[in-house]
Amino acid sequence: MSVTRRTFLRHTLAFGPVAMTFWMDVEYALAQGGPQCTLPTPAQPQRFIPNEPRVLTRFSAAEMADPSRAAQLQQFRNAIGLVRNLPSSNVISWTKQIAQHCLNCAPSNPTNIHYSWLFLPWHRGLLYFLERILRTQSRNDDLRLVYWDWESPQSRTLPSIYAPSGQPLYWRNRRLTGQNWPLANDDVDVQPLLAVPSFDVFGGTATQRQPVPASFSGPHATVHNAFAPGDMADLQYSPRDPVFYAHHGNIDRLWSSWVNAGHSNPDFGDARVYFYDENRQWRYVLMNDLRDESQLGYQYSSLMQPSVPVARLQALALQGTRARFGLSPEARAVTTRAEGPQYLVIQNMQNLDQLPATTIRYGIFAGQPPVGTPSTAVRGFLGKAARVASSSHNHVAPLSVTLNVTGKLSALVTDNQGVLELTVAPLDAAGKTTGRGIPLVADSITLIG
Repeated sequence: MSVTRRTFLRHTLAFGPVAMTFWMDVEYALAQGGPQCTLPTPAQPQRFIPNEPRVLTRFSAAEMADPSRAAQLQQFRNAIGLVRNLPSSNVISWTKQIAQHCLNCAPSNPTNIHYSWLFLPWHRGLLYFLERILRTQSRNDDLRLVYWDWESPQSRTLPSIYAPSGQPLYWRNRRLTGQNWPLANDDVDVQPLLAVPSFDVFGGTATQRQPVPASFSGPHATVHNAFAPGDMADLQYSPRDPVFYAHHGNIDRLWSSWVNAGHSNPDFGDARVYFYDENRQWRYVLMNDLRDESQLGYQYSSLMQPSVPVARLQALALQGTRARFGLSPEARAVTTRAEGPQYLVIQNMQNLDQLPATTIRYGIFAGQPPVGTPSTAVRGFLGKAARVASSSHNHVAPLSVTLNVTGKLSALVTDNQGVLELTVAPLDAAGKTTGRGIPLVADSITLIG
């Protein structure tokens, strides 16, 4: 983590442990103040080299809800409660877990963790060090975090273990009503991401926004946004809600699944991330040391599987300028095949700031969609992209997105003689267009099939 906020509060509010039935209200009050985006000036960091002696399983929230795991679930809840009860000034407290995230995507921070190759390793590090803190605080070295497998049709609403009030996985500023629920199929479709062959596209590069990782938009952003206007829908402060860690557990599982599908992680060189360990020591970890989760002592109870082996797929670049893209004969042949998936990979849509500043959902269309129409009813609808807004600022970054266009392109390509005129339009929570589309300007577009 790069602690680059202009000023830190060297002394933060200190609250001792409070009764279990009361800490939620105290914490919510604290959330309105400064401790959740401040850290003390750290000492010189010492390198941390993960080398866990045992590899244990992270289970899904659905698996943890099974009565056979009742004792394990209670241990997990109790451990979360212990950390949530730590004084807010404690550098391993719940408040300071939030602060690490807040500082790393603050408007004053030029190295936002969501817009470069920091995205996946930084969040993996956050979860890992929280897991170590939970294990130490609970004196239970068998404890592992939980993931929310929202890509499963059976897991499209808040996991039941997080719902009851009066227990540490509950969060009062969590919105679960409206048109966002249950999560739609295309909101959580991981198949296009599993097919992306290059980490540069999937997870970003060392340079900010060149490109923004495709793993940031799509399911990651749409699940955050489903909680709007709750805390989970705030890019900086989403870790206030305990379900954040289950959500990012699934994003971490997506990364593991991408590697398991046959792709390769890059060499991150000496790039590093920074966290407080369970002993309150300021540490750095090389991102290369975070590439293999088994070194971190965990594995997932299951992995996401691509619909077809990724080795059977080929990536074909579309040629063109701005919003007009032409398909080569090879790409046209892919679109007219009756079998197999087809995915469109759009790197760095550059002109999203021309749409209303409040837009967080974007529809991608071939042609101009009518205003006020459900996107799925438009013949040229290709898919959606999303971003997560911050309460403290509303800067619109470029977005990379992967779209499942299986069965959508053939007629469009035929009608338009191999040329796609792409537009992007603002969408509401129900997927309805709320304004006219603008020409889509992107760094590149690739067809995988």
